Amino acid sequence: MTDKDQGLTAKLPTGWIAVLLLLLLPIPVVAQTKPELIISGNASDAVAANIRALINLEGYACQPPKAQYGLIRRQILNNGDNALKAMGYYESQLSLSANTDGECAIVTLQVQTGPPVLLTHADIRLHGDAAEDPVFQRLVDEDALHIGERLQHDRYTRLKRNLQQSLINRGYVEGKLTRHELTVDTEKRSATIVLIVDSGPRYRFGQVEVSGSELDPDLIQSYVQFEQGQPFDSKRVLETQQAYLGAGYFSAARIQKGTADPQAHTIPVSITLSDNHRWSLLTGIGFSTDTGPRVRLGIENRRVNRQGHRFRAETQLSEVEQGAGASYQIPLSDPLRERLDLHSSYVNEDTDSNTNERWMTGADYIVELKSKWVSTLSLEYLRETWQIADEVDQAELVMPGYQLSRIKANDPVYPTFGWRLNGKIRVAHQGLSSTASFVQLTPSAKLVFPLVGGRVLTRLDLGYTEINDVTELPASMRFFAGGDSSIRGFSYESLGPEDANGEVIGGRHMATGSLEYDHPLTEKWHLAVFSDAGNAFNDVEDYELRHSAGVGIRWRSPLGPIRLDVARAVDENRDWRIHLSMGPDL
Repeated sequence: MTDKDQGLTAKLPTGWIAVLLLLLLPIPVVAQTKPELIISGNASDAVAANIRALINLEGYACQPPKAQYGLIRRQILNNGDNALKAMGYYESQLSLSANTDGECAIVTLQVQTGPPVLLTHADIRLHGDAAEDPVFQRLVDEDALHIGERLQHDRYTRLKRNLQQSLINRGYVEGKLTRHELTVDTEKRSATIVLIVDSGPRYRFGQVEVSGSELDPDLIQSYVQFEQGQPFDSKRVLETQQAYLGAGYFSAARIQKGTADPQAHTIPVSITLSDNHRWSLLTGIGFSTDTGPRVRLGIENRRVNRQGHRFRAETQLSEVEQGAGASYQIPLSDPLRERLDLHSSYVNEDTDSNTNERWMTGADYIVELKSKWVSTLSLEYLRETWQIADEVDQAELVMPGYQLSRIKANDPVYPTFGWRLNGKIRVAHQGLSSTASFVQLTPSAKLVFPLVGGRVLTRLDLGYTEINDVTELPASMRFFAGGDSSIRGFSYESLGPEDANGEVIGGRHMATGSLEYDHPLTEKWHLAVFSDAGNAFNDVEDYELRHSAGVGIRWRSPLGPIRLDVARAVDENRDWRIHLSMGPDL
């Protein structure tokens, strides 16, 4: 598959829609295989959840032998009592009953929590360099042990564990918890906590040794996310390993801490790398009615030289598009965030709306900013011959451009919250060896957020071109609407300004959007409803909004969401259409 979404679009008779959806919704019915636990009484939801977690009837038979009833009863009551004490209830009353008449036993645990034990005193002290380390103070604040509130053992345990782990992670080799106590006075219903940390000095990064790679030492060193003499931080070590593995040059990166030097207060670090294979084969197949069956074949040289230059050449063939291209990538001073891409490509495209043949070459200077936005400064040369309706023409354009984009999500494959923003501007001028003068802006946005157990996905794509005559624009730079990733329910590039004969010729501007809600049916299967709207146009007063709606099914495959949608135009006598697509939501 290519990195872009794949799509399938076809007409679907209305009568088959229900049958299709029923076939795609194999919701399994799982028989009950363990006793059911019912908790009654005055336990809050949080307390009841903790009781369920500690009792956990997974290990019991659906109908336990009668000889085991006494043992099981004692285990359940004992675990329930421990769960309540962990939540600060030391005077609780528990009673147990069971109904074994049905297929699976039903256990009812009656809970009366009684008055809680309150935290009356918390003595948390930091000695050594950790006293000035904001990370430790933040830990104490985040795991706040509030005086006067109900005692919760997990807060004390979590804070103790986090303090100990932070001593290790932040280079406090000599640090330890010199005192950690949780004392409960059941008669007074009070608890006191004492946590005293003696961190000692914070150690620093010592000598860094890197071995195992043929690449230039300066390039290899540039991936290290820390410097000798900086305060030790295991987070920097992990970031360094991720940088090496994400670079594509290495199949493995092993980072080890050496023996700490108690005199110099330093920790040496050794990095052992394994170079990836120099050559790799790129293959992919796909299908869509928009572009037809698709086959991709290419090769990549990951290490053209010791400076880490890369070369890639590939060809892509489909029913409506055939092309080939090559690119050469040069890492710059910060190879993880800065590079120069030189590229060239040839494409021959034949769609229902236009036929074009184009050759493009250019260069991109790509930088990931500290704010995580990706900045791309580009210069492209385009030579294109096209036919749209009865119009046949050719253009040569030299286009400086700039693009700014960012993606933020809580999961790269299936986010429940995240967003994508992208904006690109390209210009051409007849005074700079171009056959036309124009400015083109293409902003887009997408937002995903949770709602009522499911997700809302919204999308907005805009296009604006400042040009006197749209016929001066090549076909590949005009705007069309319709298709899997535009307005579902309409065929690919079937919407836009038309000529006198009613043939779509594309427009100077575009505005399309989508609103979708998907809700899980099972862990892997989701049901979606959506509505798309928009069009391509030349002037605002001629903008004709086209609107569609539909339903779909989503399968969370290991490669990413696969979407099958059925949609049709609203208020228009059009057939339903199938749309099949895959790829990340953002």
